[in-house]
Amino acid sequence: MSSEIAIVIADAVRLREIRQDSPFSCRVLHFTDSNLVSALESIRAHKPRLVAVESHFAHTSEGRAFVDLLHRLAVPGCEIHLISFVKGQWTTSAPDATPIPVAASPVVCVNTRRVPRFPVLDPLAMVVDGKPINLVDMSVMGAQVVSQPILRPNQKLKITLPDEGDEVLCLTAFVAWAAFEKPHNAPAAQFRAGMEFTDAAAQALEAYCRRHCADEPLIPRS
Repeated sequence: MSSEIAIVIADAVRLREIRQDSPFSCRVLHFTDSNLVSALESIRAHKPRLVAVESHFAHTSEGRAFVDLLHRLAVPGCEIHLISFVKGQWTTSAPDATPIPVAASPVVCVNTRRVPRFPVLDPLAMVVDGKPINLVDMSVMGAQVVSQPILRPNQKLKITLPDEGDEVLCLTAFVAWAAFEKPHNAPAAQFRAGMEFTDAAAQALEAYCRRHCADEPLIPRS
């Protein structure tokens, strides 16, 4: 059975605009088009009643592959719509009866990340806005975290990452997506979130990943 949840996928700029003028009355989970793996994980977990893919993204090669993958998943009770800015407001509509064409070459896996991400070898308690948060995995451009303090999409964060000895790595980031969850084995509810680093610190982050993360990157889920 589908849940009263809608999931929206768009690029970061349009996603911010959609949040400001949301056409939805139900609970909504927002994901950028650079976090499709996380969007798929939430679709599988929550079985939403609606997945709304922003129309510009839906007509890119990656967007067409993603929409095709959603159709093949065939989540019970879930409708796939396009969301577009029409006559001054965001509206959703069912796609045309003719499916959005997909490239003739077979899609092995949707390329959902610009850079590989790596699981953290040992639990790291990063500090976000002065509060400890658990780091799950990371790349030179972003990270996945688990937090009891509330995290909201587009929220700007000041981050301190513990390093070797007493050294720390200081960054800023914004929340790309966030989902509320309450695992059965957890003492309290928590938020799982993806963040994108805003500082031009790729070299420092690459060295940090080598020191604290596994050698092999995570394999994106198809």
